[in-house]
Amino acid sequence: MTIRDKRGTVRYRSYGLSTLRTNLILSLSANLETAIGEALSALPPSQWISAARSLSEQYRAERGPVPRAMAQGHAAALGYAAMILPAAYAQLSGAMSEVAERVPDWTPASMLDIGSGPGTALWAAVDRWPSLQSLTAWEREPAFIALGRQLARASDNPAIVQARWAQVTLGGAFPRQEGRYDLVVLGHVLNELSGSVQREVVSFAWAHCDGVLLIVEPGTSAAFPNVRDAREQLLELGAKTLAPCAHDAPCPLADDWCHFPQKLHRPVYQRRAKEGSAGWEESKFSYAAMARFAPDEAIWGRLIHQPHASKIGVQLTVSSREGIVKPRVSKRNRELYKRLGDLRWGDALADALPVEQP
Repeated sequence: MTIRDKRGTVRYRSYGLSTLRTNLILSLSANLETAIGEALSALPPSQWISAARSLSEQYRAERGPVPRAMAQGHAAALGYAAMILPAAYAQLSGAMSEVAERVPDWTPASMLDIGSGPGTALWAAVDRWPSLQSLTAWEREPAFIALGRQLARASDNPAIVQARWAQVTLGGAFPRQEGRYDLVVLGHVLNELSGSVQREVVSFAWAHCDGVLLIVEPGTSAAFPNVRDAREQLLELGAKTLAPCAHDAPCPLADDWCHFPQKLHRPVYQRRAKEGSAGWEESKFSYAAMARFAPDEAIWGRLIHQPHASKIGVQLTVSSREGIVKPRVSKRNRELYKRLGDLRWGDALADALPVEQP
């Protein structure tokens, strides 16, 4: 994974603040970006652009009572790779970065990606954790499996090239699985399943997880309840919360949803499909990272909105161990106000901040 920021990844602890910079701009792996471009060249541009725009409209539309697959067939798979995959990669990478921040010494060796699509999470995971050696991808659509294998051949990572693919329909009979995995990923899966199947899939994923179960969905008010419900189910099964929450209590949000931004450099074909000239986009995601173990260090809270600055100071919205709190720091408190100037949406706070009265 390429991070284009002259300062690089910055971690610091000062005034009780511990944070990983979340405003870095990611790029797709160079091999993956090139491989997608080559795959798209097999179709006339008009076909994959049309498929990409149709998919985009479907993803933005309100979901019906019976969830269904968004992409079926070769043209749709290529349209997905051009339009949706870069954003999904950004969301998965953003969530994985937060897991790595909470457990920096964790070195997973095996991974199961349930509902893999063309393998987006596989690429994001090996970029984040080079320790991964064994990858297994489950996907329902044959066109996605074929594209995933095609893209994998362009990788210089043996784990990607040798990934094991299986055609699996969630809600049907799961393959016989005797093994367990250090990392299990459910990326952009739950929002395509009914409630009962969601619970079944989450239970199965946890039963076969030896380390971290990562759930990632688009950062929308419609998708967030699926993440929240899965987290609560996993807490009942004994899981520990790594991120984003600072606690193992039920979600304290009401009339709001928890989501975070990740910037991504747009590949040329994505800009073409979107008819956009901007070189980057901000992709928002909701996630829950649940584990068999507790994080290395406790945190007090996490910023769940961009800090709001005004003429008199700055106000933060934090999901903390005490619930949703809104610390307000005035410009009169010059030292703390200056320290808070670098905080970004999604940052973790090690210690509580003073709450000033308006």
